[in-house]
Formats: sequence, structure tokens, C-alpha cells
Amino acid sequence: MGAAQGDLAGREIVEQGPCALYVREVEFACLSLAQREGFHIAVKLATTCPVLLLIVALLGAAPAAKSLTRNQESREQTDFGVEDAFQKPVPLPAGALQALRTLKSSDDLLQECSEQEGLEPSAIPASWFVASKIRLTRKPASGLIVRGEYLCLGGAHITQFWVLAKSATGYKIVFRGRADALSVLPNRTDGYRDLQLVIITQAGRYVDYVTFHFAKGMYVLSGHRVEHHC
Repeated sequence: MGAAQGDLAGREIVEQGPCALYVREVEFACLSLAQREGFHIAVKLATTCPVLLLIVALLGAAPAAKSLTRNQESREQTDFGVEDAFQKPVPLPAGALQALRTLKSSDDLLQECSEQEGLEPSAIPASWFVASKIRLTRKPASGLIVRGEYLCLGGAHITQFWVLAKSATGYKIVFRGRADALSVLPNRTDGYRDLQLVIITQAGRYVDYVTFHFAKGMYVLSGHRVEHHC
């Protein structure tokens, strides 16, 4: 390609930065070169220019896709309080409900609650929960935030939360905890966003912030701080 055509194609690119490629400049440069060099170069360009245009389009789309991901994350609900309404509640998927029904842990109230109500764990209804999709990893809807809604799952300004990770094989409970609120943080560990429980005691005098990060398939304790409000 001649210097004049190369400058013409690159002028807008240099001014706009390395990623700001525009199809119209490349296309114009190709057509101009074909008119100048004649039939044989035109035949060659007919094969190569569509490839150039495709590359340009893909390079231009990459920043837009990243921007879309950031916008989606900024719009999703990340703070879930005991008394706060879920902004975009979703029906609890059957696989997620099954994971909750089969959960057996001494520090989880679900099994105890079902016994109090005279229910087999397999009969625990979806109405006991409210759920919201969350971008737990970088994939859309890669997780669920689940909050216990049934009376025996909560207490005075406290309730049970679960976080479920979605995979090709279904849902897996990767976190559970009782608190006044659960927040999904923007920072990540091992590809998963960090979590924070908020626990308020003594009529608001003390606020506990307990953080967790992802490690070896589950969330583990990573930090803890207490604020004292006089």
C-alpha cells in the first residue's frame, strides 16, 4: 500500500488512539488504492480488504463489550438487606431449590426450620425464599443471591443468606450466613467477587463488617472490622 493511502487510512486512527479503528477509513483506502493501481491490485484487494474490515470491526467491538460488562455490573443490585426489597427478583430455579433442600449443615437453619414445620427437606417450598441474579464471576447471571423469607429462617433484623454459583452442571451453594445485610463487592479473588456481611448489634451501636473471598470452591473468611457508633 502506498504511503499516501497508508497515511489516509491511519490519520483518524492515530488521532483517536490505537483502539479507535474505523471501517470507513480502511474501506476508503482500499478503494483509492484499487483505482490507482488498476485491475490486478483490485482483484487482490477484493480478497484482502474484507478481512481487514472484519479485523477492524472486531477490534472496535472489544472495548464496547468491556464497557457493556461494566455497565451491566453497575446496574445490578449488590446490596441486600433484611427489610430491603429485591429490585429484580427471579423465580428460584429448580436446581437451586434442590441444592438448598439437600443442604445439611449444623450452622444452617433450613433443616431445623423444616422439622419445626413438620416438612421433609424435599418438600421445602420455593416460597420460603427470594432470589436475585448476580454476576458472581465475569459471566452474566453466574450466580444467585438467595434470602430466607419464611419466619423461622429469620430473627430480629437478621435473616439467612445463601450465595449459589451456577455452572454447566447446575447450582452449588458456595456461601451461607446470617446477618442484617449481604453485599457483593466489586473486587475479586480467584475470579469470584468478594462478599461482605453486615451485622448490627446493640440497637445500632456496633456494626460488624465481615468479608469473605473465594478459595478452593467456597467462600472463606478474609477480614473483619467493627464500627462503634455512640
